[in-house]
Amino acid sequence: MVQQAKVSAVKVQEVEKIKALVKDFKVVGLAKLEKVPAKALHNLRDTLRGDVVIRMSKKKLIQKAFKESKKKNLIDLADKIFGITAMLFTNMNPIKLAQFLESKAVKGAAKPGDIAPGDIIVKAGDTKIAPGPIISELSQNLKLQTLIKNGTIHIRNDKVTHTAGQSIDAKQAQLLGRLGLEPMTIKLDFYSAWEDGEIIPTEVLHLDVNTILDNVRLAASEALNIALGLGMITSDTIKPLMAKAIRSSIALAMNLPIFIPEMVDQYMAKATREASALNGAVFESDEQPKSEEEPEPEKKEEEPAGLGSLFG
Repeated sequence: MVQQAKVSAVKVQEVEKIKALVKDFKVVGLAKLEKVPAKALHNLRDTLRGDVVIRMSKKKLIQKAFKESKKKNLIDLADKIFGITAMLFTNMNPIKLAQFLESKAVKGAAKPGDIAPGDIIVKAGDTKIAPGPIISELSQNLKLQTLIKNGTIHIRNDKVTHTAGQSIDAKQAQLLGRLGLEPMTIKLDFYSAWEDGEIIPTEVLHLDVNTILDNVRLAASEALNIALGLGMITSDTIKPLMAKAIRSSIALAMNLPIFIPEMVDQYMAKATREASALNGAVFESDEQPKSEEEPEPEKKEEEPAGLGSLFG
């Protein structure tokens, strides 16, 4: 008879702790920790305290705990765990949690194997580093032109050492650190979550809410315009359609050869517009400035008009 291996008390306790957290919180998330220094993780724990519980454990223990919790589809979340991952237990909306974690991102030094998130630029000026073998290292590894001035190494010109997407090797990471550059963004990479039986993927967690709202507003505006064009009567179109009908009725009535007492204001406004247009047309030539180059024609002395002028 094969004797069953005894499970350690520590592992049993760990499974029970995870099950208790699953019971206490509505949302379970997964976040990668590969690029997060211990100090940054400690600070983040303090920041999230009361809202989010961060816990790390072995994948097999997580799978066992999720399965025993009997929560719908929760075991599917365990299958998505890869690399160094932490569990996030919270009652926050997952998308809001993702936005919060993004807002807590900080700059950090590059590590060997990191990929440049953008162009890394070393600015010209004093490095505050004393001369030594590092001069040749800066030249060979980062292609920097240097000079010694006032007892320290200076960079001659601004230099892009890495473009976005380029890998940073161990020596380059060390030198960038010596120069005080922190090109990397350090944050919890929140990549999947479970809520009420649904698995929420990365692309949903990191949706741009403002862009979505703008698209919804645009779609609503276009739908309203189409409905108005088709004359569809709804709670949103009734007022604009009534206003349009009133304007059309007034325009039609203004062209009828009858007088409608209730439209005195409209008649007066139309008469004022037409009088203004006529006035502009009649006196337009008189208001034009005279050319300085053309001499003003000599005025002939007018003969006094007698009574005969009255008879042609």
